Amino acid sequence: MSTMNRLLGVLGWVTPNEEDSCWGDPPPVKPSDRRSSPRHPASPNEAHVGWWVGEEFLSVAAQFHDISSGGAMIFTKEVPPYQHVWIGLARPVETRWCPVRVVRVRKIAVGLIEVGLEFLSPCDSTLFDVVVQPDHLM
Repeated sequence: MSTMNRLLGVLGWVTPNEEDSCWGDPPPVKPSDRRSSPRHPASPNEAHVGWWVGEEFLSVAAQFHDISSGGAMIFTKEVPPYQHVWIGLARPVETRWCPVRVVRVRKIAVGLIEVGLEFLSPCDSTLFDVVVQPDHLM
């Protein structure tokens, strides 16, 4: 018997047993999503991820898998060698380069790497719109 039921019983209130409660079992605990913004699936796209090596800017092909205002998941064939890199779209519309931080790298298939990115500031609205809009067909 809970403390509250005992207190109510002392006051003369009739309370149902905890086992007979009409409320049933407590609701399951909802898992918390660590992201502060929802992910959106990417429409077909061709992207590039790049970084500076001295005076030279190197880039490799990539493809957005999904995107949110706070981050993105891309697929590429080469692991970015630095924690801070740049990402931009080549197609369906060319966008400006956006600074991102590499937060996760995982090989998912022979020659294919999944890279989790975090935008250093909220995602550029043009990049976000083009990546999630299916009407920007290639």
